[in-house]
Amino acid sequence: MTTISRVPLAEAMRRGTPLIGLVVKMPNQALVELAGYSDFDLVVIDTEHGLGDGDQLEHHLRAAQGVGLWVLVRVGTASSIEVLRALDAGADGIIVPHVNTAVDAEAAVRLAHYPPRGTRGLALSTRAGHYGSVPLAEHLRRSSEETVVIAQIEHADAIANIDAIMRTPNLTGVWLGPSDLSMSLGHPGATNHPNFVAAESIVSDAAGTHPGCALAVVAAHTEAVRGWQERGASMFLVPSPDLVSASLRSYTSGARSVLQAVRLVEKGQ
Repeated sequence: MTTISRVPLAEAMRRGTPLIGLVVKMPNQALVELAGYSDFDLVVIDTEHGLGDGDQLEHHLRAAQGVGLWVLVRVGTASSIEVLRALDAGADGIIVPHVNTAVDAEAAVRLAHYPPRGTRGLALSTRAGHYGSVPLAEHLRRSSEETVVIAQIEHADAIANIDAIMRTPNLTGVWLGPSDLSMSLGHPGATNHPNFVAAESIVSDAAGTHPGCALAVVAAHTEAVRGWQERGASMFLVPSPDLVSASLRSYTSGARSVLQAVRLVEKGQ
């Protein structure tokens, strides 16, 4: 299991510590645990493109923290209730999709922090509050210092506003989202297209001028990690299929093979 999580994730990100994370869609507690046994540093629980059930989310957070992983939750939308539930459940922080302007980034930060910095509702009876067993002052201090807020950069508008976004106070990092970004640029999935490559360069250049805001990227192999590290990224996220989708693909593939064999028999081949 990873041992790097002896310090808060926010502190590791401020230091620019290289971090490897696995993106997991619910329900998949076993894969979360396996990530810890496989020496990942963190997991991202994806409730934007995965299920967002509250009880399931807590189970996934327990699985992650039980094997020494930091855990972030990608919320479905920048709504107070989704952010509140993720943080009250004990996540180290949130990833907010579709942040296109500095106003969007500021709104995300405010949702994640208590007053006067933000608007998060307070309850110590939650898992984050250790079910009331932690002093209020300690909970407020830790939340202020350790809550991670990452803005997902996945639209051409966000590229145009990247410097202003990364200057947002208390924004811990940005995550470059290739799928929606390529879509917004008019070239779905074409991450080698010159327009997409140019957009990536704008973000990596901004990371060099805003060292207090970490850059997270999707990187599925060693060469990608090395290349992005040279360009200023410090968090590398590995996508993984959820078990349901993987099972369906396996079932569909097997079913097609059987059907093809049956058809050949029917035709006397």
